[in-house]
Amino acid sequence: MVRRSKVEVSVVSLPLEELEERVSASGAAAQDGDMPVLTDPDGQFARNYNRRNFLFRHELKDHPLFELPNLIALAKRPAHVEAYWSNGKVEPTDSWGTDRAPRLTLIDTIANIGDNNSLVILKQVAQDPVYGPVLQGFLASVVALSGEQMRQDVVVGETSILISSPNRLTPYHMDDDCNFLMQAVGNKTLFVYDHNDRSLVSHEEREQYHMGNANSIVYQESRKCEATAYELDAGYGVHIPVFAPHWVRNHDNISVALSVNYQLRPMLAEKRIYRVNSLLRKLGAAPTPPGFSPSRNRWKIAAANGLYAAYHLLRRKRARPLWTPRPESQGHGKRAGRSRDEVSRG
Repeated sequence: MVRRSKVEVSVVSLPLEELEERVSASGAAAQDGDMPVLTDPDGQFARNYNRRNFLFRHELKDHPLFELPNLIALAKRPAHVEAYWSNGKVEPTDSWGTDRAPRLTLIDTIANIGDNNSLVILKQVAQDPVYGPVLQGFLASVVALSGEQMRQDVVVGETSILISSPNRLTPYHMDDDCNFLMQAVGNKTLFVYDHNDRSLVSHEEREQYHMGNANSIVYQESRKCEATAYELDAGYGVHIPVFAPHWVRNHDNISVALSVNYQLRPMLAEKRIYRVNSLLRKLGAAPTPPGFSPSRNRWKIAAANGLYAAYHLLRRKRARPLWTPRPESQGHGKRAGRSRDEVSRG
């Protein structure tokens, strides 16, 4: 039996001004495009973008932004950050959002992450005034390395920071965005499956996902051997294509990772087709999945666009600015004023 010693964490938050000064050497440079955030000597990004998973290197290891005290300070700035957190032990088979321990506050969860078997996700961090310059630099660099096809595909880019306890698992799931997961602190094992395998993710399961069921796919232990297992150390990252099932087993350390992800135009169109298909299925039809009939795809997208327009007229909310790629002639990216609702309308 292996006994894990308690991880001692000293939490001393830096004042905002001091943190800004500590990251100025890298963060301020990122604003001017001088920070060497990513390199790709083998051309993997352009060759494999949203086609297959691959390992790459980055320069976020031991960056002060990912120190625990500064992450706590970030979580206390809710004007710029949304959060998800889960407390207690989980298994790969568990549903996303499972809590098996008493619910802690967000700040308590992060402050005691070394001993409470939890997962925290701080979302839309690129809009934070301190973290933004560095993270927006990463958003732009990934698109620049991946080439013109990705530049045309990307609608918006977002970043999230994932903080997890020693030996914590992240359940088996899939996401509808294009993900570049970068390990900044600690190490873990990441299992990534083939996103094109319809025996792992059927059209019906994608449809359920687009209708709001984040747990539409089910982990199969018998197929664990089919995953690509990455021993992900700090300073390395993995590209996870859209809808590639994956799960994580953290090692005996606190883990901090940056998720750089993008909503893609083809996926937004697919989402609308699947939602129309769900409506048709409820009416007793057997709809054709996306990609099988261009003409049917077009009228489904047109129908969905009409429904979206009516919906957003009735449900207006305050816009949150998101990162969008600039045209090539204007540089690599900017902090944009479009909201998620505006993006969903195309």
